[in-house]
Amino acid sequence: MKENIDSKNIGNRKFIIELRYDSKVTMLDVKGALVEKIQETGVFPYSHWEIGQSNVSVRDAKQKEDSLNIALVTLNRINFISYKIDSVESFYANFVKIYDAIIKVLGQLSITRIGCRIIGTYKSKSIDYKDVLKNFQNSFPAAFLLEKYPAKDLLFNLTYENGMYQIGPVDANDDFYMREFDVPNCNKHVGIAIDTDNYLTNETREINDKSLIKEVYMLSLSVEKDLYSNLKDF
Repeated sequence: MKENIDSKNIGNRKFIIELRYDSKVTMLDVKGALVEKIQETGVFPYSHWEIGQSNVSVRDAKQKEDSLNIALVTLNRINFISYKIDSVESFYANFVKIYDAIIKVLGQLSITRIGCRIIGTYKSKSIDYKDVLKNFQNSFPAAFLLEKYPAKDLLFNLTYENGMYQIGPVDANDDFYMREFDVPNCNKHVGIAIDTDNYLTNETREINDKSLIKEVYMLSLSVEKDLYSNLKDF
């Protein structure tokens, strides 16, 4: 997979792949085996694990706030979250390793929803927040904006078939960083924020084929790239 955005233009990035499936009650009896199989993948060079009543989590740091990669398995859901994206290919390869490890323990899953969310901050042409905000405002029809209410911030949200995206300007001291990137080495900068979430459900057909997970992942990457390409000169 080719990198969709040059790394020099990315400030922060978080990828999430989530699979929902019909509940696997047997998961309650094999929580220890799930931890061991996930550890065996080598995705987490150092791993810290926790087992709850109906969930298992494995992460790459003892403290949650220091974790950059997290795998979570519950009765009806798998999440793989990463704040450290070495490449779009390596992230997906790591997900596949974790997914295959889980399947070895739980057996075939009846998947009901495949989702992929990408959240990031990106460098803009302007380095002054007021200029970036103004560029966003200038992209909207005048009828959308009321002059007697000068904008301090802006968030545009659009929902489409099987997905959504949100875009807006981001300042170096924006609460967005604390909310979405409260991790070590967060790069707080002026620029653009993008959040896109794309999914596929089993409402009309089975979606158990692993290739469909990659399709949803590639769709999210495509939305992210298209949005950044349109906004990078702000």
